[in-house]
Amino acid sequence: MAKDGNRPSNPDVLLRAVRKIFGEACLACGTTRPRPEMAHIRNWPAIRQDAAGKLERLPDRFTHIAEQRRYGLFHHLGNVVPLCPNHHTLFDGNYPELDEPKVRALRDVALHRPDVLTRVIEFICDELRGRPNRCVHKDADGRREHTRTTDLMALAVPLSWVQNGFRLGLDLGDPQLVVDCSSGTQHYHVTLDQAVVDHCAGHSRQCVKAAAVAP
Repeated sequence: MAKDGNRPSNPDVLLRAVRKIFGEACLACGTTRPRPEMAHIRNWPAIRQDAAGKLERLPDRFTHIAEQRRYGLFHHLGNVVPLCPNHHTLFDGNYPELDEPKVRALRDVALHRPDVLTRVIEFICDELRGRPNRCVHKDADGRREHTRTTDLMALAVPLSWVQNGFRLGLDLGDPQLVVDCSSGTQHYHVTLDQAVVDHCAGHSRQCVKAAAVAP
C-alpha cells in the first residue's frame, strides 16, 4: 500500500497474472528478450487524482478507504500490460510513438485473441478456487484464519473481457462453468457470456444445479 502519496510497489501476483494472460512478449514489438515489464496504462498521479472527491472528504478515521480505492484502481488487470523495457520507457516518457490510446489499442487487440481469453478464463477459475495467503485475518496467536480466499471484485474486469469475447463470436468453449473452492466448502456457478458468478455452499457434488452442467 502507498503511503503519503508514494507510488505503491508492484505486487508479484499481478505481474504473474499479466504474464500468464498476455504471454511473455511485449505487446508493442513482440520481443521476449529482455523480459517484458509490467506497464501501467494510467499512471499513479492520474489514479490519485481520479480517486479524489467524496472519498477524500471522509473523516480522518476513514482515509484508509480512499487509499485502498486508489490502490485498487492502479493495481488491477485492466490497468496493466506487458511492455519491453524500451517501449515501457517510451510510454512512461510520454513519447508520441506510444501514448495511452495506442497502448489501450494494443491491449484490446490481444483481448480479441481466443488464446489470450482462454488464459483469462483459466485465471478466473484459479481465482475462484482461492489464492493462497491472500487473507489478512489472523487468530489470537497470529496465525492466518484462512489459507485461501476469493476476491470477486478482482474478477470484474477479466469477466467483462471474456463476455465481450463471446459477444464477438470467438470460440471460447462452454460458457457455463462450475468451480469448486480449494477448501471444498463452497463452489461457484459461472456464466461467462453474461459475466455472472453465483455462489453456492458445499462441494459441487452436493449441488443439483452443478450436476446439470456437463464436465
